[in-house]
Amino acid sequence: MSEPIDNPGHWKGTRTFVVDRKEVESQTVTSFYLRPEDGGPMAAYKPGQFLTFQLNIPGLDKQVVRSYTLSDSPGGLEDGKLYRLSIKREPSPRGMPDVPPGASSNYFHDHVGVGSTLQVIAPTGDFFLADGDGPVVLLSGGVGLTPMISMLNHLVDQGAARPVWFVHGVQNGTEHAFGPHVRQLAETHASVRAHVVYVEPGPGDVKGRDFDDAGFITIEMLERIGAGLGADYYLCGPPPFMQALYTALRDWGVDDTRIFYEFFGPATVLKGAPGDIPANPAPHGTQAASGIEVTFKWAEVTVPWDGTSDTLLELAEAHGVDADFSCRSGVCHTCACTLMEGEIEYINDDVFEPDEADQVLICSAIPKTNIVLDS
Repeated sequence: MSEPIDNPGHWKGTRTFVVDRKEVESQTVTSFYLRPEDGGPMAAYKPGQFLTFQLNIPGLDKQVVRSYTLSDSPGGLEDGKLYRLSIKREPSPRGMPDVPPGASSNYFHDHVGVGSTLQVIAPTGDFFLADGDGPVVLLSGGVGLTPMISMLNHLVDQGAARPVWFVHGVQNGTEHAFGPHVRQLAETHASVRAHVVYVEPGPGDVKGRDFDDAGFITIEMLERIGAGLGADYYLCGPPPFMQALYTALRDWGVDDTRIFYEFFGPATVLKGAPGDIPANPAPHGTQAASGIEVTFKWAEVTVPWDGTSDTLLELAEAHGVDADFSCRSGVCHTCACTLMEGEIEYINDDVFEPDEADQVLICSAIPKTNIVLDS
């Protein structure tokens, strides 16, 4: 994820951005358009990448760090002079009123308006549209459509030469964001096909105008609209959506190398039992069989570092150790643990390292010696 040297707008640490405008996209999703306070150039990004925010939310003692996907083409807003993010208000879980709603999403909806300033970490992320000229299927559920809108708009901006299917599932019309925009692109670009699925259409939702099918996205549906095994598939959405479609695509015969996803959870949850997942090579040539051991003190677990996990976070997940995480890219600090003994190294150059010397971002770190970590 290292930024190229020809990205003059890239910055280290945080930078102040001002909310230029705020637009409602649905009853649950609102877009925020951001401009740099200093008026300087902005970092380019790849369609699908995200921004990270350091938020001081009223009523919370600690600063909150959250990441949100950029929801437009990299050059689509005033020739790249604005960033847009589209955030869904997260309520308390259904049937669990005692669980608080999403702190950061509700803060954006209720307290962030035109003129508000935000502390922003530069765009990053490993989930983005790859270059190529073959067919692309963009599969999204709920607010998982934000990176897909960025990818779709980018493909259109580039001339829409690649065949693209935009397939989106959402509860109903009240939660459906960017519907007219996607319909308009499909109507005006022969290479773009849109298919919208409502789980439970509302009384005002009209089939053929607002949505195309009711229920859930299925392989039969993808076959019917012309998507095939030779396309590249991009997935983003809630865990049940991701699990169902990832498994269905593999069972259908789509090669693993053609399935790309953004999933904020353990790979074992998405892909099935650990035995179903090919072992990864030892990262960066580290000593896969050197006898290095990792102790997760909070779980009272000590395991060998054998090179089959890419990071300490993946090692924890592979051995059933609960560990907090969010971005999995070394910027949000949700996964930070205390390094009590030993040495680590980071596996990419974009890690936003903690100020505290004993804090380690396990989503992006590997051990150099025996280590002991505490939560």
